[in-house]
Amino acid sequence: MLRSALNAVIPFHQLPVELVKAILALVPTMQYCFTSNKDKQQTVDVWERRHIANIGELYTLMLVCRQWRDIVAGMPAFWNTIDQANTQVQTKFLERSGYGSLRIILRNTPSAFMSTLCDTETVRIAEIHHSGVTAAIAEKNLGFSAPALRVLNLANSWFFGRRTLLEASRTVQLFRGQTPHLRQLSLHHIHWFPAVQTDSLTHLDIDMCRWDDHLVKIVGMLATTPRLTDLVLSSLPSTGPDVVSLNDQFPDASVSLPLLCRLHFRYAASEEAVAAVLAKLALPPTTALDIVKAMDARHFSENLLPTLAHLPVMQTAFRASISLASAPLPHWQGPQEPSTTTVQLTAASTQAAVVCSTLSLPSGPAVLASVLPVTRIRELWLAATSHHSMEEAMLLIDPFNPAVQGPPPFDVDHDSLQELLRPMAGALETLVVWGHILPAVLDALITNDATATRPLCPGLSTLRLMLSNHSPPVHELITLIATHQDVLRLKHVEVNYLHTYAGPRPEGSELDHHFVSIEYASRSGLPIMILPPVCRKEAHARWTPWTVDGDGIYIVEDGESLDHVVR
Repeated sequence: MLRSALNAVIPFHQLPVELVKAILALVPTMQYCFTSNKDKQQTVDVWERRHIANIGELYTLMLVCRQWRDIVAGMPAFWNTIDQANTQVQTKFLERSGYGSLRIILRNTPSAFMSTLCDTETVRIAEIHHSGVTAAIAEKNLGFSAPALRVLNLANSWFFGRRTLLEASRTVQLFRGQTPHLRQLSLHHIHWFPAVQTDSLTHLDIDMCRWDDHLVKIVGMLATTPRLTDLVLSSLPSTGPDVVSLNDQFPDASVSLPLLCRLHFRYAASEEAVAAVLAKLALPPTTALDIVKAMDARHFSENLLPTLAHLPVMQTAFRASISLASAPLPHWQGPQEPSTTTVQLTAASTQAAVVCSTLSLPSGPAVLASVLPVTRIRELWLAATSHHSMEEAMLLIDPFNPAVQGPPPFDVDHDSLQELLRPMAGALETLVVWGHILPAVLDALITNDATATRPLCPGLSTLRLMLSNHSPPVHELITLIATHQDVLRLKHVEVNYLHTYAGPRPEGSELDHHFVSIEYASRSGLPIMILPPVCRKEAHARWTPWTVDGDGIYIVEDGESLDHVVR
């Protein structure tokens, strides 16, 4: 009685119960993944960070005092996840879930309790996450009615064996074909084709599924999803017959996705598959695209350029970023061949953007003039590094000779740059250049005519320098710009230091009077090209905010790989 009296006068307990519940609801971990102590197999929900309360967190809250126990036990949202792995608490969770919606986690073959639950609580089941689901299991256990189902996540082993080949031609009708409220569908390593009602679908994620005629099945599914806002296609494979079959059954631009906000080709292994699928889609200019090659696949070739050029977002872009690098063979793969220019291309409008990593351009960066809307580009970022990723950097280091630490920074050809910049002459206003390629860029801007009094791009008024660990000293670059200022006629110069820059960081120089305005920027974060909100905001685990690494190169982190995700 004394303890109860003391607890009653604690300020926290003077709050209304509704407010206490709102505070306690923030305790469970924000995460994308489900996991359990008994079964370490994951079930991944890529679409939304939810407050998932695990048993340990609930016990911690309930052991504080009697009042907290009563409040937590009376919050159905804490108890609405029924996990097949937690057999000892399934009944108690179901009891405390009240009459609200249920989140069901099935693992391999459903137990008798879970099967009965699915048959008796059909109107309450809002989410189903089923891992280890084969065609036979799905056909036997997922035939119940699911009129309230909003989220369906089917996952299987990544292993491709004999069972995969046997299931590739199978189609299984799920939930009697009646899922009128299904919004989010994730298929991870599913080797049989699930038939569900998709006309209300807003989120679709297909990850390394092996189906016969899979491109036709994917595009056919997209043709029935007019409300789709998010699409993720991971590890999309392709063979010649797949593309031929797709072209035979679907004309170009025949599948309209008018509401699509984000399209992510994740770990793309097949350039042909990416081009074939994009050709069939009719997208609005507000659709943002992230097209990333698989680490173990070759770079995208110049054959992908016409596909990129026809993207609606590309037609409206007025900002562009071109990150140049060289890609020689690893030292242990024989005699070195001439380096090939590789490019990460980013183009942005006010509403959307597209990034493609990584393009191999034997013809050099000048060929990008056929992709970008060059007469509209007002802001251009030119970056250059020796590699685009840590994985590629490791391939360029000789493991048998520690003295060999990969190639020097990429040296861009000024003639190729001039061909790229010439079509932009009428629109370009801002140029952002990495320090070690500034000499080549200035050579490209200033024509060879000794009597020239205007640069190649007469509207260019702002030059921003990005200094990395490979950049010359600041005073050398400012001197170089000042030498050509009579021709360049720049109105504003800005100096930015990347995290890797270790040289002196002056706040001014004796040559500053050559410019109308000059700024030595001091920023805590890395400079980044302005992107529309659709790219800056996290939408789901596979569309995290676009940022830049220490060299200023765009990176899009996978939410499933971040430290805060439970593994």
